[in-house]
Formats: sequence, structure tokens, C-alpha cells
Amino acid sequence: MDIVNCGQIDESYRGKEVSIFGWCRLIRDHGKKLFIDLADRYGTTQLVFEGEAKEGADAFGREYVINAIGVVEMRDYDTVDSKSKTGRVEINVGKSALISASKVPPFELISEKGKFLADEEIRLKYRYLDLRRPESVENIVFRDRVTKAIRKFLWKNDFLELETPMLIKDTYETGSRTFLVPSRIHGGAFYALPQSPQLFKQMCMIGGLGNYFQIARCFRDEDPREDRQPEFTQIDIEVSFKDEAYINSIIEGAIAAAFKEAMNADLKLPLRRMSYSEALERYGSDKPDLRFGSELVDVTDELRECRYKVINRVIENGGRVRAMAFNAGYGRQGSRITEKFMLDTVELSKSFGLGGLTWLYVDGSEMKSEPQSIAQALKSCGQAILAKLGAKDGYLVVIGADLSSNVLLTGLGKVRRIIGNRIGAFNEDFSFVWIDGFPEFDVDEVTGTLKPAHNPFTSPTPDTMQYLDTKPELVIGRQYDLVLNGYELGSGSIRINDPALQTKVLRKMGMSDKAIDETFGFLIEALSYGAPIHGGMALGLDRLVTLLAKKENIRDFILFPKNKKQELLVDGSPTWISEKRLKDDYGIKHDGLKRTD
Repeated sequence: MDIVNCGQIDESYRGKEVSIFGWCRLIRDHGKKLFIDLADRYGTTQLVFEGEAKEGADAFGREYVINAIGVVEMRDYDTVDSKSKTGRVEINVGKSALISASKVPPFELISEKGKFLADEEIRLKYRYLDLRRPESVENIVFRDRVTKAIRKFLWKNDFLELETPMLIKDTYETGSRTFLVPSRIHGGAFYALPQSPQLFKQMCMIGGLGNYFQIARCFRDEDPREDRQPEFTQIDIEVSFKDEAYINSIIEGAIAAAFKEAMNADLKLPLRRMSYSEALERYGSDKPDLRFGSELVDVTDELRECRYKVINRVIENGGRVRAMAFNAGYGRQGSRITEKFMLDTVELSKSFGLGGLTWLYVDGSEMKSEPQSIAQALKSCGQAILAKLGAKDGYLVVIGADLSSNVLLTGLGKVRRIIGNRIGAFNEDFSFVWIDGFPEFDVDEVTGTLKPAHNPFTSPTPDTMQYLDTKPELVIGRQYDLVLNGYELGSGSIRINDPALQTKVLRKMGMSDKAIDETFGFLIEALSYGAPIHGGMALGLDRLVTLLAKKENIRDFILFPKNKKQELLVDGSPTWISEKRLKDDYGIKHDGLKRTD
């Protein structure tokens, strides 16, 4: 007798006696016959109980775990479910046994295109039940397939899968806030949970262990955001004696392997490339969504002679004007761009630093607006603008002006993404692009202080190294990002392998020699023992899997995710620790700390 799962049996099992285990997902009592859809992560199988077998099964309830033994039979023609692998057969049960009873679930677990989908908060509280839903199973299994494919590719290419420490030194000065772990043995001292394995994978290279990778758990104590988790997973790699091209090719190969094995699709390689400055100029973002056009076009000269005072004042004071056009079908039935949506977008754009945003639409061959006075003011230059943008009937035109080029570009870049996603007319499902040529430092426009554009361990390019002492804002880092559909999948760089240069870069960020020694002295020391040329990259696995599955919510692809408030509802964490325990075990006093929950 075969023991089968709930997605296994088909016509080839006809007449065979089988044993099956699972959860009673759907129960239908038709009087003389009882039907139960038995489910597990592989699928569902219909069980039929009649006669004495039914008497023993009448006590079964929803989500009860049972074992059934019976003979596989063909279903009646009018009851065949052609959408299911097991839909042509059923098991006529002769004997059954209760394994475990269940309370009535707080929400439906059946698959019905989201029709019965419960609120996310309650599903996260009962995540172990939510994981039984077919959609949840598909998400977790898909993640597993992607991870396995990438692992197998890296193994095949002679990468070592290594593990770096989880309890490490706090390097708060150069990153986001860290999660701190008090040490009971070393009273008053703390470990930090790693924001990434960055320094340890560099020390692996110094240790001669080239071609490292790790599916790494990382932690960042950031403010709650819709698409972020305080703990997340990275595909982390580091190599020695290789350049950017090699690292990029390894990443491309790993993603192509995931496409093939998890999606049965081919990814065209090599992926396109774009410089940081080009991405900012054309799309207003260093992570542009290239699934649609709507590039930012400079229309300063075209608008210089127009009678639109809002824009004239900016131009007269040395500012620039940019415009973009969207094939939105404005004014037509079914268009997702409405006057209210645009008014809301204009209001939202103020939070991006844009003082004013002008929007118009094309009706036939004429530019119109709400109110019409705007289009009237731009009438003398309207046709020139439409020609430069290539805007036609039904197109939406958005114009921004500002004295700060950076504010104008990045603000319009955010607006571009909002409108483009709202329209949803994409020319491809997956739009990858490498972005490189990033500045080594970001300069605070108010204070003029420097901070690393990505991390302080990135090596400057040889041709811009000369500006490090005199004009550090001109230094370009050997940095590269991989972007997919407007999301940064990951970042990487060639690292600094000279201890003197590493010290200089940290000083440029404003760190004192004392702070450098206390925070990164161990790295500087390691670099002084013959460090190879090395570099690497980290890809966000949670985001990668979500985008490849054409979904938006990364929580759906994490086994036990936190909610938007960074709470793990399934176990109630974070929890309050008593003052006595903190004092007795760790020597820590509350010192007036109050609960905020």
C-alpha cells in the first residue's frame, strides 16, 4: 500500500489502495455520502465516505488532521475538476483515523482568488494557519526554488558557502541603527546584530578564502516602512583578484539560473548598463523603472518666452525646467489618471521638495489644463513642448521647475514613478539595469559634511583618486547597483585594500583617529597584513523573490514576517523584560524607561 500526499494521485493510481494524511479543508455532507477535501502543501484530494466509513467520519471538522485508507477511483464525469491534478480521481475511504482535532480557524483557508482573504494583521497573528493557504504555500515554495537555484549556481562556480558571526562589534557611526545584545558575561558590554556581513567577508578575503557566499540574515533597527523588515535575507558574495565585470557576470548568472529553474524562463544577458549621472538626468532616480519611457526632458529654452509666471520666475533666477509625457489616455473611458489623482499628486510632490508642479493634457492636438488658464499661458510655446516630448492625443504632460537641479530631478523622478505605476502600461515584465559611476561621497547641502554614498569601504576609481584631498565631491567610487523595475535589488563595490587609504576615507567622513581605531581598528589591522584586491555584492533575497513572482508585498514571501509596526504578532514580540531580570542578569537599570505599548 502506497502512502501518498494530497497532490500526488492521478489516473495511474486507479484501483490501488493508498494511505493519505492531511487537513480537512472542505467538508460536504450529502446525506448518504460525505465528501472531504483533504489538503497538504502539495494540493488537495477528494475523499468519499459512505456506509460505516461515514459514521466514523461524521465527527471530523474543518482543519482536523486525519489519516484515511481507501481505494482510488475515477470521479463521475460531471464532478471532474479539470483545474486540479487530482481532479479526475477520488479516494473511496474504507478506514480513517483522527490524528488531531482543531479549533474553528479564525479565517477561511480555501483558495478563491482572494475572495475570502482575511485582514493581514489577523493572518500574521495566525501565520501558521495562513501558511496552509495555497497562495502562501506557492510563495514559500517559489522562494525555496529561487534560493536553491542561486545556491547551485554559486557552488558550480567554485564558491564556498561560509557563515560569519551573528554577534559582532557595533559600528554605529557608519550605518543605520543596530540591534544591540547585552552580554551577561561581560557586564555593561554589548554585541550588535550584523546589518550585513560586510567586514567579515572582507576578512575572509584577507584570509585567502576567495569566492565566498552566504545566504545571510541581516538586521537593521530602522523606522517602520511599508516595504522593509527589521530582519531580512541577503545573497552575499565576495571575491578576490577579480574586477567589477566578473562580479556583475556572476550575479547575472545567478539570477539567470533562478529564472530558468524557478520560472522556466530565459533571461537575456548581459543586462543593460547606465551611469549614475545618466539615470539621474533621464529618469530622476538612481534606481529607474525602465518598464516605461516618460523620460525627463529639459524644456527651459522652450518655456523661456512663455507668459507663465510660476515658471518664468524660476528661469529668471537661474533655475531649470523639466517635463515628461505619459500615454495616459486622459479623458478617455477607463483611464486611471483623473483630475483628482493629479491634484493629489501635485500636493504630494511638495513633500519631495518641489514648490510647484504643473500638469496638462493633450486633447486632439491642443494642450489643455484644469483650469484652462494654465494652458492659455503656455499657448505660445505649447506646440514646441509637445513636439519635444513626442506627446499626442490623450497624453499627460507634467512640468516641474526649481532652482536646485538635484531637487528638480529627484522630485520629478518620484512623480514619474507614481504616475507610471498608476498607468501600469509596461513594455516588459522584468527590467534590469546596472547603475555605476556613483560618487564616493554624498555632500550635505546644508552643512557640507561628507558621508559615504553607499559604504565607507568602497575604493575610489583610479582616475578620480587625485581629488580625494582637494575636491572629494568629485571622487567616483567603484560602486555598482542592480535595479529591477525601479527597486534596488542590491549594491556592490570593489573594496579598499590599503589601510592608509581606508583611514583617509574614514577621516574624510569626519571620524577622528580615536573613533576610527575604536570602531574599525580591527579592519585596519587586518588590511595591513597583505590584503588582496577584492570586491563583492549583496542582493536582497526577499525583494528579488517578490519581484520575480510579480507581487508587491515582501511579507508574503517571508516565513514569519513582522507587521508594519515591526511586531511579530505570532509570538507577541517584542516583549517587555522586567527591571529585576535586566539588573540581575545584565546589570542594566531601567533608569526611568517607560513602556510605550
